[in-house]
Formats: sequence, C-alpha cells, structure tokens
Amino acid sequence: MSSPHVVSTPIEGSLERSLVRKVPSDGPALAAQIARLLKWEGDIVRNIHRGDQLKIVYNPDEVPELIALWYNGLQIKMEAYRADDGKGVERFYDANGILIEPDMKKNPVPNYVQITEAVQWGRGKRKHHGIDLKAPTGTPIVLPFTGTIQRVNWLRRVNGNCVEIRYRDGKLGRFLHMHDVAKNLRPGRIISAGSPLGTVGSTGRSGAPHLHYEIRTSGGKVVDPLKYHGTQTGRIPSRLKNGFLSLRNQYRGLMQWQARAAR
Repeated sequence: MSSPHVVSTPIEGSLERSLVRKVPSDGPALAAQIARLLKWEGDIVRNIHRGDQLKIVYNPDEVPELIALWYNGLQIKMEAYRADDGKGVERFYDANGILIEPDMKKNPVPNYVQITEAVQWGRGKRKHHGIDLKAPTGTPIVLPFTGTIQRVNWLRRVNGNCVEIRYRDGKLGRFLHMHDVAKNLRPGRIISAGSPLGTVGSTGRSGAPHLHYEIRTSGGKVVDPLKYHGTQTGRIPSRLKNGFLSLRNQYRGLMQWQARAAR
C-alpha cells in the first residue's frame, strides 16, 4: 500500500472538476467517494459552492481510497475519518466518533461498509428505489424480519441472484445482486428473522460488490428502508475511542500541514 496522499483545494465548479485539477487520474473516483459522505449533510448539487474548501487524505492505490475528509462550505461542513468499528469493518465517523451516515436497525448486511446509494428520484437525480449496502463479496446477508419467500432468482440479467420476501405486514423486501442464495430458500416457505439469505456479490447489472435492498408495498409503491427499519446513532465503541481520537489527530495534522504548505 502506498503512503497516504493529501490534497487541499477550493471548490471551482463541481467536486470532480476541482479534484481532477489536483489529481487527474484519481479525481473522479475520489469525488464519488466524497459525494457519498457529503450527501448526508445536504444536496451535493445545490449546496456545494465555488470557494468552499476541501482537504482530504487518501491512499493512491489501484483504486484510490478516501481515508479522511475536511469540508468547510457555505452550506455543508464536515469532518470524516475512516476507522475500524472493532469488528474489522471500516466506516466513516465524524470528529467525535459518530457515524456519518444513518445506522439502520436490523440491517440485512450487519458487516456492511457503507451506504453508497439511497432511495431517490426526481429532477436531476438518478432514479433509485432502494439502498445499496457496500460490502466485500461473500459477506453474509440475513433476513431482517420474518416473512414468506415469494420469488428466487427472477430477471437475473438485471437483478443477478436475488430473493423477494413478503414480510408479515404485507411489505415486500427485495435483495438483489447477491453472490449466492441460500440453497434452502424456496417460494412459499416461511423463514424467521435472522435467517441466512446468502452472501453479497456483484451479479446482474452491478458495477461492484453490494446488496441492493428495496422495500415495496403490495401495490408496488417504493418504501424507504431507512424509514421502514428506523435508524439509530452509530458510534465508535467506548473502548476504542482514545485510539480513534489519536487517529483523527494524526489525519488532522496531515491536512493542516498540507494547507500551510499550499500557501
């Protein structure tokens, strides 16, 4: 792994354009990763302005990986640091060790890495009817609520390996792009919450390993999983807090050093 790189730049146009000026080859990938974080604080099209200040630390490997972020803008302000949650999963936390994104209760991928896409549609937005939970291929998927299996592996060219389950309240949970589906899943079978469904993958129309999880009413209306499941505040475990603060200060130092050197 290469040594971390530090970038400091004012926003001039879009996030991607601003980063490409500094790091041409890594800029597009980094802009996408930064946008996934900033979206939890505002609209990344309307609320990002010329003159906002951005500083990041990242690993410039084959696929560049964001490590730390400081954004000081007119409408959006954020500090974010990637850290291990104590279970071997690295997620982004703010300066106080609070998870940046909502922590969905009864998550079907308990060891997911990041919510890379949320429910959205409307003018100027890419239509998306569920949430995407990024995780390495083979990460276990479990059923969040007891239900009855409706379909397994339909429209595989688009959905990949997939399962549809009707929860007890009539809502339909759909799990798409799976690496594999548990062999005992058959239409009509009732399975309990916590039962294994299979593993995360990138089958069907998918660009990277993740679980696409969506919920619909019996009439087909889209339901936001974050609202249906409910969310809580995720935190760095107290036993790891001092280590996290030390890591945060290390990255703060790197970003401040870069800011001084850029003057």
